[in-house]
Amino acid sequence: MSLLERNRYLLAQPFSKNVETYVCPISKSKNEVSDGLKIAGGWRFFNELRVIQKKENVFSESIMTPLKLIEEAKNESKEALQEAENVIDSITNKRLSFSNLNMSQPHIMGIINSTPDSFYKKSRSTNSSFAIKKSNQMISDGASIIDIGGESSRPGAKKISIEEEMQRVIPSIIDFKKNNLVTQISLDTRNLPTMKLGLESGVNIINDISGFADHNKIKFVSKSNLPVIVMHMQNEPNNMQIEPKYSFAPIDIYKILSKRVNLLIQMGVNKSNIVVDPGIGFGKNIYHNLEILRNVSLFHSLGVPILIGLSRKTFIHEVVVKGYKYEGITKRSISPTKRLSGSLAFAMHAYKNGIQIIRTHDVFETKQAIICQETMN
Repeated sequence: MSLLERNRYLLAQPFSKNVETYVCPISKSKNEVSDGLKIAGGWRFFNELRVIQKKENVFSESIMTPLKLIEEAKNESKEALQEAENVIDSITNKRLSFSNLNMSQPHIMGIINSTPDSFYKKSRSTNSSFAIKKSNQMISDGASIIDIGGESSRPGAKKISIEEEMQRVIPSIIDFKKNNLVTQISLDTRNLPTMKLGLESGVNIINDISGFADHNKIKFVSKSNLPVIVMHMQNEPNNMQIEPKYSFAPIDIYKILSKRVNLLIQMGVNKSNIVVDPGIGFGKNIYHNLEILRNVSLFHSLGVPILIGLSRKTFIHEVVVKGYKYEGITKRSISPTKRLSGSLAFAMHAYKNGIQIIRTHDVFETKQAIICQETMN
């Protein structure tokens, strides 16, 4: 159930001091709009906005055109007008190249887990030769990024030593480089020593589930000019699913990521080196995840590319079991091996909202779905 009240009128003039104002472009295909603006210079368009406002403990949304938003803000103040213009610019400005990848088109990130306890058995890679074989297949199927991690971040997972994490991932990264894999290599780690050794071994991107909360990590990626993926996670993997709480998850996470992006830039990280990930399933329950996905276009207002990763996650099991229950059918468990269809459904929702990077275990199937969707644009 959504926490948003839908109203014809705003709670107050947009960007006035007594309300918080947030903007979600209503994403459409080129065929659905005749005079629309491009989202992030990409493949989706909009000619209407969902304007969400928070006043005290009330969240309300109204639909209006970009021109109407500008007019309403202008009636409030010069400062409000400037904020309205800035947010429209942030949504529409073409994203800069990220790790030599054109962010005006969708990209697929293939998952390689060098972990013995990853929640999806088929994603586990026990040695570097298997990782290379699997990565080559993913590249052939359409992956432009390979994301390799050595520490499980599934709900309830215990933290391993940094030494063990390095032993799991670094040999594969070195072999990736020796075999000249034609892809961008992303290292999924939250540990600074692993990041440093990963850089020495040839990684192109650092993907941090803890969102670069440590200033030392920010200093490192700033100095090394490494592209980064900044993810949101509430608490730690071992306790993140114990009663997570938000006032309204999309807005709460947006505010956190906005502060983190600004901090990274202030500390010398190039804006073109930043991608954000709202962290589906990382300290969120089914309702939080659904609200994030329903409002995922909100994150375009941050002015940087967005990554969504929900491939085969427990969230899909929860949604499907609940859906069957609504129809009077009992399904006790939807295992990770049976979550491909749900993964693709949500991946296409992300694609249709202009999300630039989709992280998945199933590259061929996701690429096939994108190709078919693109024929409808």
